[in-house]
Amino acid sequence: MSDPTAEPEDSSERDGWELVWQDEFDLSYLDTENWIYDTGAGGWGNEELQFYTNSSKNVRTQEGMLIIEARQENHHGNDYTSARIKTQTLHSWTYGRIEARMKLPTGQGIWPAFWMLGEDFPSAGWPDCGEIDIMENIGDPWTIYGTVHGPGYSGGNGIGSSATTSGDPLNEAFHTYAIEWQPDEIRWYLDGIEYHTVTNADVPGKWVFDHPFFIILNLAVGGEWPGYPDQTTQFPQQLVVDYVRVYRDPDLDLSALEKNKLHAAELRMDLKEEEDTVMGEVYVTVVDQNGEPVEGALVTVGWLGVVTGATREAETDEEGVAGPFIAQKTSYSDEITLCVYDIAKRMYRYDKEANPQTCVYKTP
Repeated sequence: MSDPTAEPEDSSERDGWELVWQDEFDLSYLDTENWIYDTGAGGWGNEELQFYTNSSKNVRTQEGMLIIEARQENHHGNDYTSARIKTQTLHSWTYGRIEARMKLPTGQGIWPAFWMLGEDFPSAGWPDCGEIDIMENIGDPWTIYGTVHGPGYSGGNGIGSSATTSGDPLNEAFHTYAIEWQPDEIRWYLDGIEYHTVTNADVPGKWVFDHPFFIILNLAVGGEWPGYPDQTTQFPQQLVVDYVRVYRDPDLDLSALEKNKLHAAELRMDLKEEEDTVMGEVYVTVVDQNGEPVEGALVTVGWLGVVTGATREAETDEEGVAGPFIAQKTSYSDEITLCVYDIAKRMYRYDKEANPQTCVYKTP
């Protein structure tokens, strides 16, 4: 745990970084070319209590600030309202410095967050899309948390750390919250002081932070992690945001992300029958856009028609071959099927449409 001081900088200049996007919230309304609303209730996967609205009571700009306000009021059977906004479908980024200058709410059961989700969230789902929590706070006016979530390290198993300010309380002054995100590494900062780093080698599952992510700002009420409001919690509570800015590293060549592609060139399945058991064995060959084998690509697959012993992930060797993927079947009535769900390698994109086939199957 580090002890950063509260000296937020108001300049948009960052040494070694180039500003590529910003919202200073200077308009008299929320800029819908930058943000869309998430609305509704249902707990949001965390047993939260609020109903997110697009009402100006819950989200508005005022005197150059964004205000997200949690209120104690009945709305469609919920006891609290608040707001959640995001750049999804409008803006997303791969790598960079992402920062916001904010003044936080406080109190038992109050949960503000500044975070990112992988742009492929609708198709890949969570946590396979990846989640980067730039700043979370659970009502403590001194402490914040920075965390990543991915396959095999999600929820309570996320990889994170905390920072405590020795300056003004987080709910009484503006502080700057940021990450610096580069290939194979993400670093967290509070008021310019680094307090946490996660690398590819630190996560127990697949590194899923080499593709576009969008930004989310929200203020939740209650939930499994912060707990729930009690008699000490005062409403309304406000998350006040001075700005959100995104920078790029001018020395990092992102064109490689567009040029380097990979796909499954071949799926080969063999069946081995032993008494009343059938074993499926599959090898997947991965090549780049020029047809050359790609070593070190992580291939993720799914099986149908099997019951036990299913291998679901493997890396390609120097010949571009991943496998064997193995699964066991005990019935002879149906076919065995394997489909490639994802192929991932840093500085490559999975070009699924280039696959001659995505699934392979055989009937015993």
